[in-house]
Amino acid sequence: RDFSVNAMALNPLTGELHDPFGGMDDLRSKVLRVTDTVQFQEDPLRVLRAVQFVARLDFSVEAESERLMREMVERGDLAELPPERITTELEKLLTKAARPSTGFEFARRIGIVERIFPEAEALAGVPQEPEWHPEGDVWIHTMMVIDSAAKIARRDGLSKAEYRQVLLGALVHDFGKPSTTEVIDGRIRSRGHEEAGEEPTRQMCDRLKFVADDVEAAVAIAVNHLKPGVFY
Repeated sequence: RDFSVNAMALNPLTGELHDPFGGMDDLRSKVLRVTDTVQFQEDPLRVLRAVQFVARLDFSVEAESERLMREMVERGDLAELPPERITTELEKLLTKAARPSTGFEFARRIGIVERIFPEAEALAGVPQEPEWHPEGDVWIHTMMVIDSAAKIARRDGLSKAEYRQVLLGALVHDFGKPSTTEVIDGRIRSRGHEEAGEEPTRQMCDRLKFVADDVEAAVAIAVNHLKPGVFY
């Protein structure tokens, strides 16, 4: 198995635990540790599985295992993956984690966001007006939004499709800010960023082969996300 916490077996007759990789200790410590560094590299999708496990289980990744994953990303191993396999793991990250941001932060740290989700990487370092966004740049804001969206989606019992579409929309909602943000009269403004978010949203969704309904929902959220507040 990929990680030590999955590489244990219990004899139901004797109660004997077979734990050749120290999985029980890692389980107690909430750590993901690669069991076989050679075999792990045979399927780059395992790196994306680690990303969603970090978020879903609230685990950290052991240092040498993280180094291996970073090397695989830098080497371009993930480029060989079909888009549909990437999208499946992204959907799990968005819909099965209480705080999807933890997975995205890990993914960004090892270079996945820059290489696979450049539209999201572009959010990092884009400033926001402190009066309205004291939390920081657009990346930080987006991470807070997807966590809040996950909390609301769980609270309100959304259907599987609704949950997926709301979380995808939360991820892309400010994709228009990098191209529209400027300082006007000493204030940071992102005029027209809703409409500007449509093109990068479609680019990412089309590249990763999201189904049409999900794409249209994500676009609708991106281009309309300020309007409910205005109406209110």
